[in-house]
Amino acid sequence: MPSQALTDAYTELLSRAPAPLFARARQLYLNKYCLDGRSTQSPLRLFVVQETLDERVEDDQEAGPLGRVVTLQSSSTELAIVHWQRDEPPEQTMIETYLQQSWQLQPSQLSPVEEHWFRNGGYQLRMTLQEPLTWVRCSRYQDTDQ
Repeated sequence: MPSQALTDAYTELLSRAPAPLFARARQLYLNKYCLDGRSTQSPLRLFVVQETLDERVEDDQEAGPLGRVVTLQSSSTELAIVHWQRDEPPEQTMIETYLQQSWQLQPSQLSPVEEHWFRNGGYQLRMTLQEPLTWVRCSRYQDTDQ
């Protein structure tokens, strides 16, 4: 299971993200803002590479025959460690210290990527999590199409 710090950062990031309806804006947001927070000065930053979205609409038993509950779930297993605005890869000890101190993670399955992060953000390594980060939001509404 991802650490509480990483789960909290993922929740915070996605709670401010554009709605999935605006796919391009949402992807730009995820490329621009890191899990470390907007005010970070860290030379390494962690970004969500890709998210998987699942949306379900179910009857809302508490709201009567027209009541519905829509559940949106986002999950991510691939993250990018970016050596912020640097062309060279970070030292292994820097990566280990950053992941352990910031996210309580051990570096595993790190893969270098030839291209720099979004808009020349810096050298990037991809990291695959053993278990996905997950964010869930539910909303209730009344269906008027019956």
